[in-house]
Amino acid sequence: MREWTDAITDRTGLDIMGRTPKAYLHASDLNRIESNMAYLSMRLNRLGYSIQLTAVNDWSRDCIPKAADIWHICDSITAITQAYYEPDGYIDISDIPDKALHYSGVNSIEKNLSVIKDLIDRGLTHSYLECYTHDELKVFTHEQIRKGDTVFPAS
Repeated sequence: MREWTDAITDRTGLDIMGRTPKAYLHASDLNRIESNMAYLSMRLNRLGYSIQLTAVNDWSRDCIPKAADIWHICDSITAITQAYYEPDGYIDISDIPDKALHYSGVNSIEKNLSVIKDLIDRGLTHSYLECYTHDELKVFTHEQIRKGDTVFPAS
C-alpha cells in the first residue's frame, strides 16, 4: 500500500520573494500530491467507496505541468470528495486550472488532501446512514455527523 507523505500547505508570498525552496514547484511536490491522491483513493476503496482515479503521473525534474495536468489533479480530488465527503475546511479548487498556477492554489490542493485524510483517520464513514434510523440520528447536528464528532450507539 502507498504511504501518506505529509503535505506542504504553508507556502507564502515571502517564500516567493525570498526564493526559498517553497517558492518553486518541484517534481517532488507534484509526485507527493499524486501519491497522496492515490493513497486516499486506495484507503477509501478498501472502506467500500468506489473511486476510480486515472493513472498517477511520475513527475521528473524536466516535466512542466500543463493545464491538463492540473485539471487531472483537481478532478481527482473532486472525485474523492464526491465519493466520500467534502469536509469542513475544504477549499474550492475548481477554478485553479483556469488561471495561472499560484502557490496559494498548490496550498489549497494539499490542504484539501490533508483534511480528507484527517476524516478518514478519525473513522468517518457514511455506513451509519444504513445502520441508524432518523430517530437515532436526530440527537446529532448535521455538522457533528459531517465532522465525525459523534459516538453512535451500538446497533
